[in-house]
Amino acid sequence: MSRQQLSDLSDTLAVDGDVKRGRPPRLAFPDQVLATVLHLRVALAAEPLAVLFDSSRTAMHRTLLKIRTLLKAHSVIIPPAATLPSALTALQARGSSPERRPSVIKTTC
Repeated sequence: MSRQQLSDLSDTLAVDGDVKRGRPPRLAFPDQVLATVLHLRVALAAEPLAVLFDSSRTAMHRTLLKIRTLLKAHSVIIPPAATLPSALTALQARGSSPERRPSVIKTTC
């Protein structure tokens, strides 16, 4: 997907999705669209995307749900890539590494 196509997609979705009420999102709307395109195109999970965009996993899950809903409403289909770029393999591994897993809270004696 070229930059122009991504920009056009962001502009199309912004009409319905770039809401200006409540707390402002941490990610700008075009970045939300980019994160979702990466998620759909190269099958990146929310965890490595959160690392890549310096966001929380929860916020990334919400972003992906929101933008996927907008894509569906606008009948936009993002096809998966035929092969995964080698540069993303390390990012996927980082998202599933043990140090990114939730902490276990131990009870007191």
